[in-house]
Amino acid sequence: MAKDKKNKPVAFVAPAGVDMSVLARIAAGENGIAYVSQDEGLPLVNFDPSLIEVNTGQLDAAGNAAARLTDAGKALVVASGASPVASGAVSEAPKSGLYSVISNAVLPPSKRGNKGGGGAPTVYPFETMEIGHSFFVPVSEKHPDPVKTLGSTVSSANMRFAVDTGQKKSVTRAKRGVKNRAVLDAAGNKIMETVEVPVYKHTRKFSIRPVVAGVKYGEWIAPADGALIARVPLKVD
Repeated sequence: MAKDKKNKPVAFVAPAGVDMSVLARIAAGENGIAYVSQDEGLPLVNFDPSLIEVNTGQLDAAGNAAARLTDAGKALVVASGASPVASGAVSEAPKSGLYSVISNAVLPPSKRGNKGGGGAPTVYPFETMEIGHSFFVPVSEKHPDPVKTLGSTVSSANMRFAVDTGQKKSVTRAKRGVKNRAVLDAAGNKIMETVEVPVYKHTRKFSIRPVVAGVKYGEWIAPADGALIARVPLKVD
């Protein structure tokens, strides 16, 4: 609990619009991850700074997306005393302004399998990027594989600029059981199921690709191995 100048305890007051019970549930989740609905997640993603990051590519049977705390969310939960925060749930974020917008780079072709990972969306310039803009994250001790570690950052950014159409679609996928693990049949094969999930409409779209040092992408030459994250045109239905 925080203390005032006289070292007296000060009651914690949650910021307006922040549901601390959702943050506490995420903090207490396995490996600092829990599933949230769009109504629960969007206020926390859109809070300044963002309190959670969401991976819309990882959904539970009800269509809720996997979420974890950003550094800001972690600090808020600790300050509230609502719940312990899972160790390592959120990595330390780079300082704001570290990544500048590039206007003359072109994403390399997509390669299958470059998904997943994490990061904090508020330190990256998604808000100011126009179509064709991108930014570069080099390989480092913090990001030994930027495409992997920043995959959920890109997913979170895409969700921030998505709206629920109110429609549903059927998706066939592996059935999930305890701790979101795939349910297997007697032969060890995944049991598939068809579920209804929300349909979202993107108003902005971002993609991530690996780049190689010294290779030219458009008019931009990668200064090191790393990842290029770009705002790309929306697909026309």
